[in-house]
Amino acid sequence: MALPPIRLQVLIATHRPEGIARVAAMNLPRLEDVDYLVSWQDSGDIPVPVELEGRRDVRVIRFDRPGVSANRNNLLEQASGDFVLIADDDLIYTEESLTNVLACIYAHPHIGYFSFRYKGPDNKVYPQEACSLDKPPRGFYQTAFEVALYNPNRRNREGRLRFNEYFGPGAPVLTAGEDEMLLLTARKMGLKCMYFPIDVATHPGLTTGSRKATPGVAKSNGAIIALEHPVTWPLRVTVNSWRMARKGRMGFLPALWNMAHGAVYALYRRRWMLPSSK
Repeated sequence: MALPPIRLQVLIATHRPEGIARVAAMNLPRLEDVDYLVSWQDSGDIPVPVELEGRRDVRVIRFDRPGVSANRNNLLEQASGDFVLIADDDLIYTEESLTNVLACIYAHPHIGYFSFRYKGPDNKVYPQEACSLDKPPRGFYQTAFEVALYNPNRRNREGRLRFNEYFGPGAPVLTAGEDEMLLLTARKMGLKCMYFPIDVATHPGLTTGSRKATPGVAKSNGAIIALEHPVTWPLRVTVNSWRMARKGRMGFLPALWNMAHGAVYALYRRRWMLPSSK
């Protein structure tokens, strides 16, 4: 028996006039089973660009609260697709890439959390084959726009998954790590999380994980480590500080100081940051 049609909704977070201009320039593919929802922060009185306003498959909503994670959560709250694909405002999608994502979802309709891969100058290394993310492979790290989720407004545990607003650009202390935190939260909730070697999009620039690390990024790394490994985090933070220094992203002592700061900050708030059990 054939499955009913699955509608994929691409959730694009953006902010400021230059952000919505980037969305307008994305030339979003037109596909029967795909539509686009854009959450636009700091929009002011700027009108929606005609390239988006005139499309029936694009909906733009304005959002005033600060923070990337809050913006993404606004998208999840407003989403109506059977599955949603997390997106940024500077990605390049093709009909083929979105069709491949839909085909993967059709083939695995009972998975709640899909992780894919992207092309870009980061040259990010991925597993060669599909694998479970219940225990991510060594060296694996998550990027938000690689992720597709089961409908976030269904009355089940998949529907409760949201970005943690303590993390991400615009957060007061932990200004990165919202991507990894989403996966960690999904795992703690007991969702079935899988990676598939499918190219979902092209990202033309470097992502945060490939740039020089700021104190907020280092603190976020330390926080993620501590939440995932609350007993062994001091050793892991030390090793990761050394690795950050070896890659030239930050000096060892500043990295260690900031990672440890982030770890303590997160552990003190652990009960609000992670679900208590699966």
